[in-house]
Amino acid sequence: MNTNFQRSQEFLSRELKEAPELSIVLGSGLSAYADELKIESKISYAEIPGMEASSVIGHRGELITGKIDGLRVCILSGRLHGYEGHSPDRVVYLARLLCLWGCRQFVLTNASGSTHLGFNAGDLALISDHINFTGQNPLVGKELYGGERFPDMSDLYSQDWRKRILARSKRFREAVYAGVLGPSFETAAEIQMLHRMGADLVGMSTVWEAIALKQMGAQVLGISCVANLGTGVKESPLSHQEVLDSMASSYRFFSQEMKTVLETRPQ
Repeated sequence: MNTNFQRSQEFLSRELKEAPELSIVLGSGLSAYADELKIESKISYAEIPGMEASSVIGHRGELITGKIDGLRVCILSGRLHGYEGHSPDRVVYLARLLCLWGCRQFVLTNASGSTHLGFNAGDLALISDHINFTGQNPLVGKELYGGERFPDMSDLYSQDWRKRILARSKRFREAVYAGVLGPSFETAAEIQMLHRMGADLVGMSTVWEAIALKQMGAQVLGISCVANLGTGVKESPLSHQEVLDSMASSYRFFSQEMKTVLETRPQ
């Protein structure tokens, strides 16, 4: 394991003491959820050895610990992305760090575009599976982080957890998520291709983190907040500001449903 990673582990153990029971990665436009936490500590990503802050608007770049209804939670408010020039290994750095620290359950959230009219802006989806269209994989390299060289990817997004949520929530639906590198939005032809290949939603994050955490034996839940219809499904041009505006308008529903997500997590 590299020196930076060891220093990061030592830093977390020293500064934050107890490992969280659950970690939540907040995607674009969802940083307000950190305010739901009874905050015990807040650390900028830039303070963590070997880590840097995200350069993307809507990603605070903070590791926040505290409690929600007595549950020890860590929130990663913002993430790094491949389109910023980061390698998969860098993008999953904090997720791996938290997993090795002792956290075994993760909720990965993101903003996404829909490849068809079955999903619209404001919808919430539980990711049932994904297609990694980035052409890269965070497991490439010599370091195994305690996991297998060739890990199984069945039940990548916990089916048990999803079933528990769907039994209580009428707002969530399941969807297959396609992860792409970005940063350009997809062309109309690409949206058509993704839909025909089985993807309901598309975004520029999540898949690398899910793969890395699965390899390390963690339990993963993926939540995708639909921010827009993809190119060709919708005729008007897309923008990142539109994504942020859409997420802001649907945040209330996300926040409400997160209560169900936390209450149904497998013990």
